[in-house]
This record gives sequence, C-alpha cells and structure tokens, in this order.
Amino acid sequence: MTLKRKNKVLLIIIGTAALVVTAEFFLYKTIFYKFLSNIAPSSTPLSTTTPPKNFNDFHPTPSPTPRPLTFEELNNLYGPCAHLPVLFYHHIEDPDIAKLRGYQALNVTIDAFKNQMSYLKDKGYQILNVSSLINFFDSGGGVGRGSALLTFDDGYEDFYLHAYPILKSLGFQSILFLPTGLVGNPGYLTWDQIKEMSSSGLVYFANHTWSHYAATGSPAKVREEITLADGQLNANGLNNLKVFAYPYGNAVPWVQDYLSSLGYKVAFSTTPGSILCKKQRFELPRLRIGNASLAAYGF
Repeated sequence: MTLKRKNKVLLIIIGTAALVVTAEFFLYKTIFYKFLSNIAPSSTPLSTTTPPKNFNDFHPTPSPTPRPLTFEELNNLYGPCAHLPVLFYHHIEDPDIAKLRGYQALNVTIDAFKNQMSYLKDKGYQILNVSSLINFFDSGGGVGRGSALLTFDDGYEDFYLHAYPILKSLGFQSILFLPTGLVGNPGYLTWDQIKEMSSSGLVYFANHTWSHYAATGSPAKVREEITLADGQLNANGLNNLKVFAYPYGNAVPWVQDYLSSLGYKVAFSTTPGSILCKKQRFELPRLRIGNASLAAYGF
C-alpha cells in the first residue's frame, strides 16, 4: 500500500473516532439533563436568615441582675423589718474527724467556733432567743442593732459535745432544728441530751421534719413529716412557740400556708440575708457560717 493511501485510511479512522466521541457526549448530556428534570424540588426552603449586622447579634447584651432591695424598700413592702443576722451551723467538730466522716463542707472546727463566739461576746452582741423575734413581729417589741440569733441544723451529737459547752460558758442562747426521727441514731443527739440542754433554758428545740425530708417533695409526705415531728416535740415539752426550718433550705408556697394553719409563727430558709420582715416570716433568711472570722461576714 502506498504512503498516500495509508494516510487516507488513517484520516478516515481518526474522523470516525471523533464522530463517535461527539455522539456519546451529546447522548450522555441529554440523559443527564433529563435526570435532573425528574428530580422533585426540596420541600425545605433555603435559609433566609438575615446575616448578623454586628457583634451584638451574636452576643446580645445580658440583663443586669436586679439589685438587692434596701432596708427602707423592704420595710415598705414587707415590714416591719429588723436588722437581725441569723447565723446557722451544722457540725462543730475536730477537722480530722470531719474529714474521716465525710462532712468537711458542713463543718466548723471547734477552735474556729470558739473564736467566733468570743468575737460576738467581745463586740457586745446581744444573742436573742426566738421569742424576741416573734414578739417583734406580733407586737412590735424592739430588736436593736447589735443583736443576733444562733441556729444549728440537724441535731448532730457534736453540738452537745462541742458547741453547747462553749455557748453555756458565754451564756448564749441558740435554736436547734431537730429531725425528730433521727434522734438516737449514731452521730445524732439522744433524747436525754436534748432534755438536759432544754432544761438549761439555753437551747430551743424546733421542727426540722421527722426524717429531714425536703419541703419541696410529695405533699402528703411533707404534711406527714411536719406533723410527726410536731407531735414528738410536743410530747417532750418542746417547740411550744412553733418554729420551723426547711430541710435543704426552701419550700413551695403551700407549705408556708400549712405551717401557718398548724399555728407556726416563723420558718427559716437558707437564703442569705440579715433583714427579717414580718410579711416574710415563713421564709426568713440566714447566714451560713464557715471557718473564717466573723469579721469576714460583716460583724
């Protein structure tokens, strides 16, 4: 075959291949567009969110925390009110024992407690009993500046062993909120110890439910716990003034009404504060005290 003929055949082959490739391209293109046309449009619209214009669209300005009401404002709303810090404690114990038994967070050491009570004595604080507060609410009896109440929660035996002797040596009165069903359990007061301290006139024993049950729990159970403890205290000649403290510090509103219906005069929370007002007599604030000097708490 001549060179000229070979070139002619080669051109025919190349041309045929080009035609085939072009035909396949248009065929696949047609199939592809037909496929796209058969896809149903999405029912979810595209996002139309307006992009943030500035930094504050991402980080809105927070609302400021409401400022505490002044004494005058509280007195106008809930008065009459009195400046009366109510200190509250749980354990008074040697720190090594508290660590071993796992209640360090609730413990004030014996030395720290002794120093705190001596500080109150040296500063001339008048330690009131709860009847002074009730009289203030009911008849306007004076509760002067420089007064305080001492309260202890849960009825632990270390109160009798360590706190009571210090209070007795200074002539300080106190209120102990007692879960009556726990009396006699390991680590808790006994009825004999309770009677001894009550007869001294220095310790007032008040209601803290029967088993330290939260006043936010089952209504039927809350009523049962309050009335069981009330009955046991009455049977032992205790809590004649009807005083209560909420286990874990708070309660739903109906519990306040229930306490009032039983003749209770006041109830204490663990809300921080030292202004006590008549119209808030069933949610009175207290100051939880740790191991620091009382000067750190504003005394």
